[in-house]
Amino acid sequence: MIARSYIKANLERIERLYNKSSSIQDGLFYSKLAILELCGWIEISMDDIVFRLAKKHLRRSQNINYVEKEVIKRTFGFDYSQHFRKMLINIIGIVGVEKLEKKIDSIKHQLMISSLDSMKLYRNSEAHTYIKGTTRRMDAPSLTKNRLNDIYNGLKNIDDELRRISI
Repeated sequence: MIARSYIKANLERIERLYNKSSSIQDGLFYSKLAILELCGWIEISMDDIVFRLAKKHLRRSQNINYVEKEVIKRTFGFDYSQHFRKMLINIIGIVGVEKLEKKIDSIKHQLMISSLDSMKLYRNSEAHTYIKGTTRRMDAPSLTKNRLNDIYNGLKNIDDELRRISI
């Protein structure tokens, strides 16, 4: 099960702090924090889905350890195709991923991918810069919080189908 309550509460708190901020620079700090916080949650959620899938289908502890150390720990990012899908292929194969992608809700899936792509752009920009002055523009935490719903719905749909799919 994908936990959403903590990230939702964190983003709501960041949004309240943003709305109370007294300077543009403080607002930028909160915007950046919301982006990085959501991206961390996305990566952990994807890792959890893959790890639970491995534990469900693998019996040998050395294989479970392999998945944890060589598949999950060596994946840095949350792009659907480049990161998450590749981890799934490592566990259930391309045939399993094809079966999965036929069963999931295509609208939820596309909304999730669109939100992931947006978050990836913001994260890549913000993770490699610092706030110098106040002329930068970033999405408010409320927009980042809104992306959580599409991402959560897409990941939950994938997780639910992975629980039902036979491999």
